[in-house]
Amino acid sequence: MKQINLILRVMILPIMLFSQILINDFDGAVTEETINWKSVERSPSTLEIRDDSTDAHEGAGALYATASIGGLNEWGSFAQLGYNVSSNGTPMDWSDSDTLSLWIKVYFMPNFPENFVFRVHLSDRPSPDVPKEEYIFEHAEIVDNEQEWVKLNIPLIERETDGGTLPNDEGFVLFPKNWGGGTYNNEGLDLDKLVGYNFSLVTTSHEADEIEVAFDYFTRNGCCASIVSDTDNDMNFSLSANHPNPFNPSTEIQYQIPRPSHVQLNVFNLLGQKVRTLVNTVQPAGIYHVSFVANNLPAGIYFFRIETDDFIETRKMTLVP
Repeated sequence: MKQINLILRVMILPIMLFSQILINDFDGAVTEETINWKSVERSPSTLEIRDDSTDAHEGAGALYATASIGGLNEWGSFAQLGYNVSSNGTPMDWSDSDTLSLWIKVYFMPNFPENFVFRVHLSDRPSPDVPKEEYIFEHAEIVDNEQEWVKLNIPLIERETDGGTLPNDEGFVLFPKNWGGGTYNNEGLDLDKLVGYNFSLVTTSHEADEIEVAFDYFTRNGCCASIVSDTDNDMNFSLSANHPNPFNPSTEIQYQIPRPSHVQLNVFNLLGQKVRTLVNTVQPAGIYHVSFVANNLPAGIYFFRIETDDFIETRKMTLVP
């Protein structure tokens, strides 16, 4: 009788650990003051912003902006809107991320698109006793044409500068010193000490211009080192308990999916009303960590629920005062 040796082959499956952290879902950004300032250089420029629940890429709403920018200077002018941490607030820490993502829709394009650019500004302050310092990303074409929702991916990296290097779409550069009006501290982008961000609609010529645009679902994203599963079938759908719990104001939610899936991760109050959409996209197999920041939500019991075509699970969490 022949002895048959059965060899069990173990598959080594690399699974990437992804992180997508919501910065601003723009669901009631004006009302809830998750966008808490706006500015133009001076009259006759104007900027109007409002919450829009009729047309959103993700969740319940988007931020709608109408800008009319006067021909004020040879170099142009701007309209800005953004969020600043309060003077006694904790700085934002984005050091675990390598890209930002922002959804943009253009309803009315600029009259002179060749002279129009879109900028994202980040402000850091490594200690309370130093001034803010700004870094700028610029995209020359993203708002040039009327378009449906489009995703802008922004490298969250610092570009080298001699003090006068101009912004572009390769990363963030120190506010050029030859522009004037900047403030500075250590001239290094401190991603763990961010105190504000803003979106800037800019005309780069003396021609007056205008634009109507909407913003939605601003996130920061990262991808860490691979983790290794020692079989090809030991990964299942799962939703873990959030940590910490109870929490205030933020907590982390982990889930895993064994195959590419359309994932929705939503937060509900005790009445069953959806208060946040954290994820609503197709994702590859992997283990995911998502941060939930309960800005402007009352203390109490909340539920977070994951839904895919093949899996639904709900867990409870407690927001404390």
